[in-house]
Parts: sequence; structure tokens; C-alpha cells
Amino acid sequence: MRIIPQLDAYPRLVCLVQTPLGKISAIIAFALLMLVNGEALYLELAAIVAVLSFFPKYRRPLLSAATLYWLLLHPNWIPQGLIRRVALAEGIREGWGLVLGAAVAMCVVFCGLGVLLRIVRTRPSHLAGRRPVLVLVGSFLLLLAAAGTLSLHGWARVAIWMLLALAGPYLWFFAYALGDYASKAPDSPPRQFGTFFPFWVGSGGSSTPIGKGAAYLRKVEARTPKDLAVVQLKAVKLLMWIFVLHMVLLVFRAVVFGDLSRAATEFCRAHGFRIFNLGVPTLEAAFDRTAAGQPPPLHMLWAGVVAHFFAAILAVPLMGNMVVACSRMAGFNLLRNTYKPLYATTIAEFWNRFYFYFKELLVEFFFFPTYVRYFKKHRRLRLAAATFAAATLGNLVYHFCRDINYVFELGFWRALTGFQVYAFYAAVLGASIALSQLRGKRAPGPLPFHRRVIASVGVIGFYCLLEIFDYEGRSHSLGTHLAFFGSLFPLAR
Repeated sequence: MRIIPQLDAYPRLVCLVQTPLGKISAIIAFALLMLVNGEALYLELAAIVAVLSFFPKYRRPLLSAATLYWLLLHPNWIPQGLIRRVALAEGIREGWGLVLGAAVAMCVVFCGLGVLLRIVRTRPSHLAGRRPVLVLVGSFLLLLAAAGTLSLHGWARVAIWMLLALAGPYLWFFAYALGDYASKAPDSPPRQFGTFFPFWVGSGGSSTPIGKGAAYLRKVEARTPKDLAVVQLKAVKLLMWIFVLHMVLLVFRAVVFGDLSRAATEFCRAHGFRIFNLGVPTLEAAFDRTAAGQPPPLHMLWAGVVAHFFAAILAVPLMGNMVVACSRMAGFNLLRNTYKPLYATTIAEFWNRFYFYFKELLVEFFFFPTYVRYFKKHRRLRLAAATFAAATLGNLVYHFCRDINYVFELGFWRALTGFQVYAFYAAVLGASIALSQLRGKRAPGPLPFHRRVIASVGVIGFYCLLEIFDYEGRSHSLGTHLAFFGSLFPLAR
């Protein structure tokens, strides 16, 4: 029995959505489902989807136009607050001067990408032509180090931070574009622009390219009216599933943590209702109380750790798969970002299922470059080194480049040394995934049901405990997190 009907498997419905009336109906259903799933810009998204649906021959130019529209009117992925804080610290008021400076900086960012693209195409033997992503990310890190260590003042400091704030969110979108431009039949620069925070990613504001780059979009693009109808019905179906998950998450948080939305709190207060909850502390609250010397009871500590994991299992698909649903309505049949992670029987399989496009980014730019260049005569070492390069090194580089606000607040070296907790997390994750992959090679074939259940429980237990170290801030030391971890096992001391 399925909770959500298989809309794309009904031939009559597929035929209906190929007609003008069917297209309009699908777009209305999309808009309503986006609204009930909490998307404030549902009308604009529906309008863009409608244009793309009725003019599929011009899908890629229209996608570039929609991307430009989103950049000009809804650039929520750009850390504008950071730019304002730097300007305020240097005594520069908000106004047209700052806006003009940001526009110039954005032009510099895209011109820099244009230069790299040209080198990749015309000078493949040049360092930037052979290792364009290394040059791109290395240049960004050098600029970040300069901003965090050099004693700059006034417009010079504002300019360097403006460049970082504008270039940072685009970093991995540019990396995919460089990879595509090195291929035999790349998209032209105007079409490449449509893959830099396309409207479906911009609606979520994630710096992870959900949908990867132009090469992947060409593979999954709907070619016929029937393909488009099927993929749009998949989008509607996915949004229905997201709504179910949303409701389950709200109930879960209310019953387990006692966490109600503002509207629910006001309703209960007005009508004298009291919703029963287990009073489990969130992982953050349990950690803070333990660090302050007032830990919750041991059973509540464990309940907080387990509940945090299951809340994440419900929350992560809401953002990522909403983006996937938007892309499907636009005519691109992307794979889901999160797909049945609790079915995983190995640590590596869970990582692949939980946040697919982040995993793909690390595989593309860290795993494969390491795998094809190093330890070619040692198969197992080669696989382990490539996995560690992706899950550990790539993971750290991605998050350090993303969270540049810590460099502004603390300076480059303090931000780097304060990254110790997440570095520990990434190292354990990389080593565990590598071991999981190596063990997986020894035991091919499906597992019996009882062994599958045991394996899944083991994977869940591992990630529950590892989440204790999934901390990207700079306020707590690794020792504090290790002490919290040890408090879960008092008999082992």
C-alpha cells in the first residue's frame, strides 16, 4: 500500500498533462503544494515553471533568464549581512555606493570565471587548463587567507570581503562549469549562466549545486511532451510526499521535544489545550547542560542523541527534495537528494542516500582526481585514499569555504584551528566510509532479512553517535565534545 499514488504511472493522466488544460492543472497543483510546504515565493516559481512548460523549445535560454531574474530580485544565497557588517566596521554607510560596489564585484567575479573558461578551452596545457578547479578553489582560499590576516582598512577591506561574499556561494557551480567547458561539446557561456544558482536552487539558498552542472542537466532534460508530462507528475508526487514528511516532522518535534510552531502555540493557549510531550532535550540543549556541569539523566542524554538523528532524517529531505521538485517541474528529471536512507545497510550506502548531491560534489572534485592519479598499483589503498580525499578533505574544504563569516569574526588562523571538532568528524567519517567500501567488496549479494535489519540498526547507531561531532561552529573545543561523548558511557570510565 502506497501513501502517495504513482501519478506518473497512469497513462490517461500522462496524456492529460500533455494538453494545455493538463499543464495548467499541474502548475496549479505545484503552486498549491509549494504553498502548503512553506515556500513564500510559490507564485513566482509557478510563473517561471508555466513559461518553461509552454515553451519547452526555449528551455535553456529561459532558464538563464530565470536565473538572472532570481539573482536581481531574490539573491538569498549571497551573505548580504556579512557585507553590511564589514562596511559598518569600516564606517561605510549603506547606500548606493555599497550597491554599486557589489555590482562591480559581481562583474569581477564573472569576468574571472570567463578568463578561466577561456584558458580551459584554448590553453589546456596551462596549469589553469589542466587543473581549473584546483586553481579556482586555491585562489579563493588564498583570497580568504589574505582577508583574514592582512591589516586592511576602508574600501580595501570592504572590497576583498565583497569579492569573497559574492564568489563563495558560486564556487562549486563554477567548478561544474569548468568541468563541462573542458568537454567536447560544452554549453555556451550564456547557457552556463543558467546553471549558476538556477531558480530552483535559489529558492532554497543552498550552496550545494542540486542538479550539478550543465552536463548533467543535458542528460536528464525532458526531450518529448510525454517525458515532460511524466517528470512534472513526478514533481507533484514528490511534493505530496514532502508534505507528509513535513507533517510527520511537526508531530515528531511536538511530541518528542515539545517544540510547537508559533501558530500552534497560540492556538493551544487560546483554547486551553496542552499537547503531551516526552520532554526530550535537543542535542544542543543536552550538550550545553552537560558542558555547564548539569547534565540531564543518562536516559535523556541518549534519547536526545537518537531523536536528533531522526529529526535530521525527516528535515533534510524537506529542503533538498523541494529543490528537486522545482527542477522536475522545469523539465529536468533530477534524482532525489535524499532517498530512503534508513534502508542503508552500510555506512557508505547511507552517505550516498542521505545527501546525494553533496556526495556527488565531493566525488566529482576530490574522489575521482585522487583515484585516477595516485596509488594505481594498490587497488585497496587507492580506493581508501580517494574516499578519504572526498569525505574528509573535500568535506572540510567545502565547509570552510562556505562559512567565511568565522574568518571575518575570528581571523583566518583562529577560524582554522577552531574547526577542530568538524575536522575530527570528517576524519572519522572518511575512515569509516573507506572501511565500509572495502568490507563491501568482500560480501557481494543481498543480505538475509535478519542480517539486513541488524546492519541497518548498526548504521543508524554509528551516525547517531557521529552526529555529536557534526559541529561547524567555533565556540566549543574537541575536548568538550569528547567529554559529552564519554558521558553517554559512564560504565566505561
